[in-house]
Amino acid sequence: MAHFLSRLFPHSPTPGGGGGGGGRQLFSEFWKMSRNNESSSSSNVAAAASSSAGIVKGSSVLEDEGAGGLVQDVADLRVKSPEEVGGQDIVVEEEEEEEEEEDETLVGLGFVQPVEQAWKVSRHHFPSKVGGTPAWLDPINLPYGKQVLCGICDNPLQFLLQVYAPLEDQPEAFHRTLYVFICPNMACLQQDQHHQRKQPAEKPCRSIRVFRSQLPRNNSFYSYSPPNPDGQDSPSCDGVALCTWCGAWKGHKACAACKQTRYCSRNHQIEHWRAGHSGFCRQVQAAKSASHPEPGSTKDVESVKVEAGELMPEDLHEPHKKNLPGIACAASDKLWPEFELVVDEEYNYEAEDNDRSNPGPQMEVGQSRAKQLLDEYERRRKAGEEFSASDLQEVQEASQEQQHWVSFQARIACAPEQVLRYCRSQDAKPLWPLLEGQPKKSTDIQPCSHCGGPRNFELQVLPQLLYFLRVKNEPSSLDWATITVFSCTASCTSGVSNGYAEEFAWVQLAA
Repeated sequence: MAHFLSRLFPHSPTPGGGGGGGGRQLFSEFWKMSRNNESSSSSNVAAAASSSAGIVKGSSVLEDEGAGGLVQDVADLRVKSPEEVGGQDIVVEEEEEEEEEEDETLVGLGFVQPVEQAWKVSRHHFPSKVGGTPAWLDPINLPYGKQVLCGICDNPLQFLLQVYAPLEDQPEAFHRTLYVFICPNMACLQQDQHHQRKQPAEKPCRSIRVFRSQLPRNNSFYSYSPPNPDGQDSPSCDGVALCTWCGAWKGHKACAACKQTRYCSRNHQIEHWRAGHSGFCRQVQAAKSASHPEPGSTKDVESVKVEAGELMPEDLHEPHKKNLPGIACAASDKLWPEFELVVDEEYNYEAEDNDRSNPGPQMEVGQSRAKQLLDEYERRRKAGEEFSASDLQEVQEASQEQQHWVSFQARIACAPEQVLRYCRSQDAKPLWPLLEGQPKKSTDIQPCSHCGGPRNFELQVLPQLLYFLRVKNEPSSLDWATITVFSCTASCTSGVSNGYAEEFAWVQLAA
């Protein structure tokens, strides 16, 4: 099975290419403009909404039961091209099968760019970022216990991304960040599909977790004043010691031999040991055994590290981060590449900037299953064969699914390198790639586990991110159609009083 990304865009997106973006900016700047635009109608947003792609819904192919005839030609079920559906709004069928008009909302598109200056991703600069190690907003009260582990394989979850999303109308959320962690094992994500619909009482085992942290402007971790734009500043306090291997979770276990490295789990201690830490420990023990060093000897731990042929993690894998305040380093070489997340408004990407008259190979991929069914259906019809209701229903469903797929492609094609979509509005909805695998909000989107209030959609991660993370296109590799995050509508403080509140993630996998 190929990556969902390769089905979406067979020619992988190019960083910084495509689209008619009008100057990308940091996420923290986008939120200010977003809130201003919500209070007044924007003609640009309206134009973008009117040009967004949508589903072309055909009438039912079934007559009354037992009639045995067709009410429309097979050609009416064909998959329309992006230019044919480009001017229609996406329709999301609710449980009552009623169509609802989406309010005009400002959607922010997230793009990745290289980290040009390491200090920009330090925690006291409140970054939005992908890969590497998390920049914890609350550096003391981190998630712990089962929260940090994959519910399927029990290995520590790996940091995927974080988005800085403050709320100006809530003083207690002057600083606010969402964090997404995921197990890199695709088998776990596949099993996660059976658990994400479970209610909390059923104790679902998730392989993906989302955490929210928020702070008032006046807090014990950061200055009341904005950080210096030149990076010549530090957080107001140090954070807890983090795992030497992953740089993500609290390092509550110390290496018994050298006492210099800490780990979040035995699994990471073993991985670091196998990666070469064993040699370093032996050298440290040898140095400690020399209780009476020679007079004038300057031999210390640093020289022992050199003799052991191993540098400490901040020296080995991330030299540009060495001694930078507010940044965690990691010894692991399995972390995903680190990028800054920058944002642009979706309405800056006009549909006419893209050649949608020639959809190319991706259109053929999207049509393949439906086309096969429709061709077979037409052949049997011309041969005079009879059809059961299930035969006709299968053809109709395939046609609707592929129409939805093409409309999703048309919407994304305006800015094909986008990796994230953000819209914290009461009426915001995800842009689903597929009809199947969508949640029913009344039952599947769990209420806030802290205040009991409802959760609303806030952001979604697109499969394009897999390309930038350099995930291999193999059957066993990590893959998704989209990851959607639903957060507490009130962004309640009860869940973050001890550090981090857990929010809800819904994953749609490729069929």
